[in-house]
Order: sequence, then C-alpha cells, then structure tokens
Amino acid sequence: MRVLPLLICFGLCATEVAAQNHFPAPIPTSDLRVRIEPFATIPDSSTNLPPRLNLLTPDPSGRLFVNDQRGPMYTIDATGNHVAEYLDLRDFASLSIRSTSEAGFQSFAFHPDFYDQAADGFGRFYTIHSSNNTTPTPDFDPGGNTSFHTVLLEWRTNTPAAPVFTPADAGAPFREIMRLDQPFSNHNAGLIAFNPTVGPTDADYGNLYIAIGDGGSGGDPQNNGQDASNPYGAILRIDPRQREQGPVFITEEADNAPANNQYRIVTDNALDSDSNPNTLSEIYAFGLRNPQRYGWDTATGNMYIADIGQNVVEEINLGANGANFGWDDREGSFPFDSNNTSGLTDPVAEYDHTNPVSVMPTPIGNRAVTVGEVARGTGIPGLDGQLVLSDFPTGLIFVLDVDSDPLDGGQDGLRELQPLDEDLQPVRLLELINAARAARGLGAQNRADLRFGFNTPGEVYVLNKHDGVVRRLIVPEPASLAWLAVSVLFMGRASCYRARGRT
Repeated sequence: MRVLPLLICFGLCATEVAAQNHFPAPIPTSDLRVRIEPFATIPDSSTNLPPRLNLLTPDPSGRLFVNDQRGPMYTIDATGNHVAEYLDLRDFASLSIRSTSEAGFQSFAFHPDFYDQAADGFGRFYTIHSSNNTTPTPDFDPGGNTSFHTVLLEWRTNTPAAPVFTPADAGAPFREIMRLDQPFSNHNAGLIAFNPTVGPTDADYGNLYIAIGDGGSGGDPQNNGQDASNPYGAILRIDPRQREQGPVFITEEADNAPANNQYRIVTDNALDSDSNPNTLSEIYAFGLRNPQRYGWDTATGNMYIADIGQNVVEEINLGANGANFGWDDREGSFPFDSNNTSGLTDPVAEYDHTNPVSVMPTPIGNRAVTVGEVARGTGIPGLDGQLVLSDFPTGLIFVLDVDSDPLDGGQDGLRELQPLDEDLQPVRLLELINAARAARGLGAQNRADLRFGFNTPGEVYVLNKHDGVVRRLIVPEPASLAWLAVSVLFMGRASCYRARGRT
C-alpha cells in the first residue's frame, strides 16, 4: 500500500526539492490600465461559508452560469444583480459529491446545440465532479489506492431556457458518461468545454474536451504522464453523445472503441489513427501534470493549456492534436526524471517558482498556474491579443501578448497586470478578497485561488474561492481618468508655485 504524503498541494509535495531559480529577473509590471469591479455576489455554500467559485461560462444563448465547487450551480442575469440557483448536485444522493481541497464540482459545459430542438445536443449539458461513491466499477483505473472517483455526467432538459433545471426524464435526470478512479486526493479533473471557435460545419463541433491530472501525489509515482494507454495527465476529446448500437458497434475496431458505450471516439484524434492499439483513442494531448484549465483564442483558434508545475516552473502550452508536453520526463522545459526531449512539445511560456514578481502579495510558497482566454473585443485599450493567466494561489494576474510574442518559452513575454480599484489605485485580488471578508466579519485568507471565466467574448471575469464575489475587468471610467488628469495637473502647478515661493 502506498503511503500518502502528509502534505499534498498544488506546487508542493513531500518529495519536493529546493526550487531552482531558472528566471532570476522578476516579471515586470504591465503598463496596461484596467479597472477591476464587483459584478455579482454568489450565495454562501452554507451559513458564513463563502462559495468555492470554480467556473463562470455562458450557455449558447449568452445566459451566464457559475458553479460552487461544493455542488450548486447558479444563473446570473446580465446586470449581475440577480443570482438564482439552477441546479445543485448535492440534491442527488447517489452523486455523493466530495469537496475537499482540489476535489469537488469541477466544471460544466453546455452542448453548442443546447437550444436546437432538431439536434442531438438539444437540452444537454455536462458536469464533472468528485464522488465519494466508489462502488461502481470505473472505466479507467491506474491501480493503487482509491481516494475517490471522478464522474462525467450528461444532464438533459426539454426546457433549455427555464430558470431552473427540470429533467426531461424525472426518473433519470442524468446519464453517466465516464468514471475514473483517482488514486490520490489531488491532480484529478479540471475544465470540460466545447471548442468555442468552431461552427456547425467544422469537424470539431460538438466535441467535448476534458482535462485530467496525472492521478496525484508528487513526482507522478505511477508514471501516468508518459503513459498514453490511460487518460491521466492528458486532455481528452470525445463526442459525448451515446454510442449507437448495432452494426456500427459490432464492426468498430478495438483501438477505436470507447471505454464503454456512453460516448463516441473522435476519429480525428491523433492517437486514434496512430495504428498503435496501446494508445488511448480518447487522448487529444498528453504529458501533463495537472492541466486544470485551458482556453482558446477566437481570432486564431489556438488553444492554450495551463499545466501546474511541481518544483521548478509553471507552464503554458499551445494545444495540439497528439502533442506530448513531457511530464514527467521534464517539468516545463527543464529535466525532471529524464533528459529525454525526443518528440516533446515545448511550452510557449513559463515562470519560476522562486520569485515571479519583486513584491509578492502573500508569503505562501504555493505556485500553480491557471489560464483564461485571449482577450478580444473588450474595448480595454491594449488588452486585445493578451492571453490572461494567473498564479492562482497568490492571485497574481499576468498577460502574454500572443499577437507579438514569439511563444518560444521562458518568462520574457509575461507582464504582471495589476488592476486598479475604484479609486484607480493598483490592487491585488487578495486585498479585495480580504476587504470583502472583513466587511462580513470573516477572517483574512493568505491565498486567493483565482479562476477566470470561460467563453465570455468581450469580458474578462475573475472568480475566487473565498468571498463569493464575481469581478470583471473594465475600462477605467473616463470621468475618473479626466479627474485624475486634472488633479495631477493642478498638483503639478501647485508644486511649481510653492517652489517659486521658496526661491
């Protein structure tokens, strides 16, 4: 039996060695001017227990939804003033949701045909969560102990526009698509999403991407990252529709068959057409440690994957069909278990664990990267073309100009984005979180646990797990900027007058 480390966390583990300072120069501050403002407040999970906000994303009509990692899922109106419960996974006892540390209600995604009555995807959306119910046989099991199961579900309604979820079949509100055994308590599931950059005539339309960590602990003790025969340490891509029975099922090749009959293989996946029966057809890309988040660029169709590091660096990868990003032979672009680089895809950006910026917002040592999307159409000067990302434990926000950066690795292209508060003063998210908590009589936190919204064109939303507030980045108000300019001019003149009086 494996002995679990006494401390398992995002960037630290029992086997951690001293961090190496591969990028001695801190990341400079961006000169972009962006204000951050509250947009909506989500109800507590229970009395005086703020929700653990994990994802904000719209359905195909643009209606916003957000989930609490403990189980609820809410709608938010366009003004942010009205929040209402849509679904709560805790209402379904058989789901036995587990919400501890990294575990919980991780993500959800609406089928792009959610409102199309003539399409297979009508009324269907998907959730992925951690479950204490480990009685059912998992579709995938890497061996070893069982901490919990990760479960992917399909929900179906006949009234997609309804304010509250009503199942199409009250006796069967959800269908289980995939179940994975999790040997350790960390590095489990992350974002599930449909590619927002494609249309109905594109081959990738309706395919569901699923982020799965390497199974957990530290150092990938099961060597899952480089094992393309299982789904751990990978981004999966499947067609979530139930597989047809009959002749199609009978004649399907063994290496083109799903783990069960509950979904379909995407035959465009490189590992499906590699003529190797030992590789898993569900895999889109692999060699990842803990790829909790990814996002697309609507202008180019590029996909950017955040992979959480262990001892050395955090990395951003450019998603590619069949790519092997190297974990655990290497971490980022640096050797970890091997000096082998053959066939590996390099990261497009990295940052060091030692001191990513000159002044840290919190003394905690955790480092863990997350990513949003490439900002387009925000109206914020200079923000278009910037990939927004973050070190989510500390709440540091970074930008990478994907329109001009060579995307050749390292941290040279990264800039820290320090948004402005309502008084147009630079502020870090952790300051705002603790101010909101203090106003409620709650104690301060030493970590932010930042998440970005997904597929929200023209808007950048910022979430966290400690104060229940959804925030967004906006243009500094013109009136405020004008007032600031006049104030600066006035103070400058006043200084001149005082100086003259002294001479």
